[in-house]
Formats: sequence, C-alpha cells, structure tokens
Amino acid sequence: MSQHRICKVGVVGAGVMGTGIACHLASAGLDVLLVDIVPKGAPDAVAVQDSNFSKVRTARNAVAAGGVLKALALKPAPIHRLGDANRIAVGNLQDDLVELGACDWIVEAVTERLDIKNEVFAAIEKHRKPHTIVSSNTSGIPLATMAEARSAQFRQHFLITHFFNPVRYMRLVEIISGSETDPAVTAKIAHFCSADLGKGVVHAKDTINFIANRIGVHDMMQAVRSAFDDGYRIEEVDALFGEPMGRPKSAVFRTADVVGLDTLGHVAQNCFDNLKHDPNCAIFALHPVIAAMIAKGAIGQKAGAGFYRKVGGEIWVLDPAKADYVPQVAANFACLDATKKIRDCGQRIAAIAQSDDRGGQLAWRVLSRSLCYAADLLGEISEDVVSIDRAMRWGFNWQLGPFELWDALGVANVVQRLQAQGRPVPRAAQMLLASGKSKFYDSGEQLRADGSRSTVPSLPGIHLNSVRTQGKVVAENASAQLLDLGDRVLGLAFRSKMNALDDQIIALGWTALEHIDRDGWLGLVVGNDGANFSVGANIGFIAQASSEGRWAEMEAAVAQFQNLFMALKYSHAPVVSAPHGMTFGGGCEIAMHSARTQAAAETYMGLVEVGVGLLPGAGGTKELAVRALHGIATDSRVDRTLLLQKAFETIALAKVSTGAGDARALGFLRDCDAISWDGDRRIEDAKRVVIDLVEQRWRPPARPDNLLMPGAEGIALFDMALYAFQCAGQASAHDCTIGHEIATVLCGGVAGGKKSEQDLLDLERDSFLRLCGLELTRSRIAHMLATGKPLRN
Repeated sequence: MSQHRICKVGVVGAGVMGTGIACHLASAGLDVLLVDIVPKGAPDAVAVQDSNFSKVRTARNAVAAGGVLKALALKPAPIHRLGDANRIAVGNLQDDLVELGACDWIVEAVTERLDIKNEVFAAIEKHRKPHTIVSSNTSGIPLATMAEARSAQFRQHFLITHFFNPVRYMRLVEIISGSETDPAVTAKIAHFCSADLGKGVVHAKDTINFIANRIGVHDMMQAVRSAFDDGYRIEEVDALFGEPMGRPKSAVFRTADVVGLDTLGHVAQNCFDNLKHDPNCAIFALHPVIAAMIAKGAIGQKAGAGFYRKVGGEIWVLDPAKADYVPQVAANFACLDATKKIRDCGQRIAAIAQSDDRGGQLAWRVLSRSLCYAADLLGEISEDVVSIDRAMRWGFNWQLGPFELWDALGVANVVQRLQAQGRPVPRAAQMLLASGKSKFYDSGEQLRADGSRSTVPSLPGIHLNSVRTQGKVVAENASAQLLDLGDRVLGLAFRSKMNALDDQIIALGWTALEHIDRDGWLGLVVGNDGANFSVGANIGFIAQASSEGRWAEMEAAVAQFQNLFMALKYSHAPVVSAPHGMTFGGGCEIAMHSARTQAAAETYMGLVEVGVGLLPGAGGTKELAVRALHGIATDSRVDRTLLLQKAFETIALAKVSTGAGDARALGFLRDCDAISWDGDRRIEDAKRVVIDLVEQRWRPPARPDNLLMPGAEGIALFDMALYAFQCAGQASAHDCTIGHEIATVLCGGVAGGKKSEQDLLDLERDSFLRLCGLELTRSRIAHMLATGKPLRN
C-alpha cells in the first residue's frame, strides 16, 4: 500500500463541502475527479464516437460542473488561483465509476443520509482498485454504521476524514478509523492531510459528531439560550463571546449566520437524537426561536437574513421578543472595559469570568458549563486533552482549548467555584487534583482519561516557543529576538505589537548580520509565530516625527530600512524569509529582499502604503521595478513603461495577494520561491532552504546593470492614466499625487536613463519624505491609527 502515492483524488458529491474539498485538493496540485448524480431529464449516455458525445456528457455532468461554478463565485475564494480549477475534471456516478475507482483516494461528501451513502459506497466498492483509500466526510454518522455492509478489504481502507467548512480556511480535519482500518492507511492519510494539504489533524473516536462539533455546538447552544432565556441581547452575547473571550470576531450569532441555521440545526438535532445517554442532551434541542427562523427561511447569510440582517446601509439584529429586526445597541459591560488592555488571552478570559457584572456572570455561566462538558467527555470522545484542545482551536478558531482554559482559570479555582454553587465537579478535574497536580498540562505532559500522564505530541516543524524554552535565545530586544534554530542556522523573529517593523527590529537585523559574519552561522531565517508575519512599518513614528518636523531623523530611519534590506539581499550568507498571514508594507519588502521566500500557503502579501498616503519606502518600489526589467538588455528597444505598468498598478492600487500562489502572480514571490502548505512547517522548510543553498555553494545575486529607465516620458503616461481615473471618479487628487510619486520612482526620475539600485532607492526615499509632508497624507495616517481603516481623501 505504501508505495502508492496520492496523485489523483475522487470526490463524490458536488455540494458545498464536496466542491470545497475538490478546490482545496486542486490548489495543492492534485488531479481531482468530482462526480455527482446525473440530473433528471438528461439524455442517455452515448458512445464516444457519437457526434453528440460532448453535448450529452456536458448535460450528464451538469450537477458536478454547476457545483464548481458556484464554488468559484464564492467570497472568500475556496481556491487559491482560478487556474487551479483546471485540475478539476467533472463527471457523474453512472458514466465515470471506472475512472473514479482508479483514483488513489476517494472522498465521499454526499448528503448526510445513511441510505444514500451506502449506495455510493456499494458503487465505489465494485470499481475501486485494491490500494484505493475511501473516506467519508460525514459530520456525525459513525464509521462502524457506514462500514457494516462493506467487505473486509474495503473496511481496511475505509475511514472518516471530516473537513470543516470553508475547507480552505478551516484548519481542522478529524480522522476517525475503525477497528478494521489498516493503521498504515490511517497514518498515510493523516500525514498527507498535514504535509500536503496544510491541515491540523486530530484523531477522534467514532462517536456522534466526534470532538469539535460535539463541544462547539454545545457551547453555542448554551450562549444562544442565554440570549433567548436569560435576558441578554444577541449583540451583547456576540460582543462578549468574540475576541474578548478568545473566540473569532464572528462570535456566536454571526458564526451561526455564516454557517447557516439549517446546518447548525442539523448538527444539533443529530446530537439530540443520538445522545440520549448524555446528561446534557437537552441543550442540543432546537430552541423554538431557531426552529421558527428555519421554518420561515431566515437561515443566515446565504438567505440574506438570520440573526442579523442588512437594512439600508446598516446591520440590524433580531429582537426575539418582537420577532423583528431592530438597530443594534452597543454592549455596555464593565468587564470588557476593565480587561480590554490585557493582551494575554488566558489572563483576560479569567478576569472577565471573575467579574460580577452582567457580562462576567454570562461569561462564567457559559464558559464553566463548556469546560465541565469537555472534561466530562474525556475518555468518551478522546483519550487525551490535547486532541480536544486542538480540535477546538482548529475547528472553531478558539485561541485556547477547553483544558487550556481550565489551566488559565486555575483548576482549583474553578472547582472551588463550582462547589460553592452546588454544581458537580467533573471526574477529570477531581482526578487531576487528587494526583497532586494543579494543571492538565504540566512540564510538557498532559492528563489522559485514565489518570495517567503522557508527553504532549509535538506538531511538525520548528516552533519558536520551544526554541525559546530551550534557552536558545542568542540576542533580543523589546521588538525582536535572534534564535538558534539548530544546524548553525540563525532565526530573526519579530515580536512587536502586530509585528510592526520599528527601529528595534532593524537594529537586531544588523546584529544578525554581525553574528553571521563573526560566528560562522550558515544563514538566517526571518520568521515568527505571531498571528501575522508583519503589518508593515510602525506608522505611529511617522505620524509623530512628521508632525514635529523631524525630517533628518525620518530620512535616517527610512535609509536604515533600505540599507538593512539591501544588506540582507546581498549577504554572503543566504537569508530566507518565512512569511505567513498578513505580510504588508515593510514585511513584504523584507521578504522581497531575501535570497528565497518560503511562504505559508495562506500568506497575504501587499505593498499597501497608499492607504496611508505613502509609497513603499524600504525598497519595495525599487524591487518591483528591478523585477519588472529583469533580463531586459540595456540595448533592447522594448517599451519599458509597459513592463513597469504591472508594478505601478500593484503599488498604486495596493493589491494584496489572496494567498501565496497569487503573490507569485503579483510579483511578490519569484519562481525560485516556495510554498509551505502546512504553515507549521514553514520555519523548518525555510531552514532547510538555507542549508540546501549553502550546500549548493550559493552566492548573492549580481547587482543589476540593466536598469535603463523611461524617465519623463514614462511618468507622463502614468500621469495620463491617473488623470483618467480621477475624471471617472475612481481616484482623488491626492491619489493622483501619490501615483505620480510612484511613477517617478519606477521610471527612474524625470531624467531616466541608466540607474543603479541605489539611485532608485534615493528617489524612493525622496518621494516617501515628500508625501510625509503633505497634510492629506497625515490625515490618512491619523485615520488609520484611530480606526484601523484607510481613509480616502
């Protein structure tokens, strides 16, 4: 079995989940066959040689093809690049079973009805190759039930792979194997989902709704009942159970609208119908308010109305008592005001839950019940606590899982509070405290269901927190650290607020180069473990310095950024950046000046400075110009303005890539740069690139000597385009001013002609400072600092 690589995957079912899985597989470079039923009224199949064959096939494949078209129209996009969709072939369950059976892996994603799934599995079993792995994407039907009618050989290659929606963006895949599933099959799919698809794999037991939905829906239903039965408004619940409590910004009711009340209701009903042994079963019963909403079609975002609805230009919220939508009223909880400056998630949640105002009471009521429920399920849904925590972090985007929250609040404190309220204490908590331990996690170990402790399984890749705890900090300051990544590779990790680049990071960047020269490090990896790689430069400094007229200081600061990035580009030791998430402004520029970039698949790169009235001033404008003219000889008569047009549009329109693949199309990544599908592996992958480059006797690139710039003629053409945008109402006068400065740098100034990189950097710095001196730019910066949003003025 192990010699068969997974190269082609069949997906059965072209609904939301099936097409989402197909799109993600195609984005990862796999050939995909997506099949569904033949639509009613479609013509009968004809032979290949028939003149109507193509037309008939199109009609018979309409369901699968329609599913792909619907998926490609979704926002956010389920596929990384539109071209990836070319890897998806469509078919049907009558004509394409032989081809389906030849796939290396077949994923069933049809409707949640056992009879339909059994029909699909029977058809697959007749045609599958002996090595073909078959999995179900069921969200709650037990594997044992689905496997009953299958042969022993089928059952050996059968398991559940439960992806979460939207597939591209939700990290969790729950894998459930049966007693007859070949362990090698389970291991193969688990590794493939992790390394090739970038998923966080959790092995769950074969129980109703597995781990994440069992706990997550219970938690949501608790919060829903608080709103409907305990006198809290919907927007109050969402204000509390969003970011303050370490949950997604969509919180409870907005999440329900996005998921769909019909889908949420189905999962909850499945729990209610099949968990009669569960003392908490009643929580899953569909609340009458939700049942009424589903009955009238108000099922959320896809229906245009759910708990929230757009009314004119505002978002109104449901008032259950009135059965109508009303304007939102901001939540006024003292606990939120008192804790908003606490950055540590666990400390903040503990403080909120300890508060005695209405918000604190609600937080404790819902949170304590969720923590107790998770603890009560230890042993039933998972043998260890880390699987439950990871499932909730990856499947519901909680910042901390239930047992991490137990530890953050203090297990003894929670138990004492439960006892004071006359509530039962979960056996797992009692067992923990009786053992003399005070935490579910302690010294790299975790509690297991039988009371024993085991090592917390590490995730793949290099994790910087682990590097720090091992005492491998080489140097540090307030905003960054130099870390020993092993094998003589150095790491530069940002740790400022939002990883914004500042003078401290620049200083440590120079220190890194000094260490490399002095101590013989092989190279440098630039990467961090924050939510995002970097949101760009610290614009607070720009706002203050420009308002105070500290121009010499500002020019020196910009020059320091430029000089460091150029030093990284031409360092004799390779520098590899490992960006992820938002990689804006200076973060994008440092990656662009690296010998190689090893980007996480979900990396959103952009030179977004126009949003604050500026242009990229740390070498980004220069670097896009250099890349645009790469390989163009100075005696070539090619139109250089035309070559620079894409760079101009990318900067002037502040284009941000929708992922690492799109970043390549925009010019932020090169053909030599690579993508890590598993973001957890990006630092390790980048380190490996450093070592490989050294072994290949890597040398820094030659400085470009072909930069023959169009000058005034090119600037005039870009100015004309800007004027047309202004006349059409698509650009303001200030947009045109910024655009003119961008054009000036890209075209090598008014004089144009042959330029060096340093010439372009000097132009870039001059334009940057000129824009800093404009009142409209200062207004944009001030607005961004105050609101976090760009101002168009």
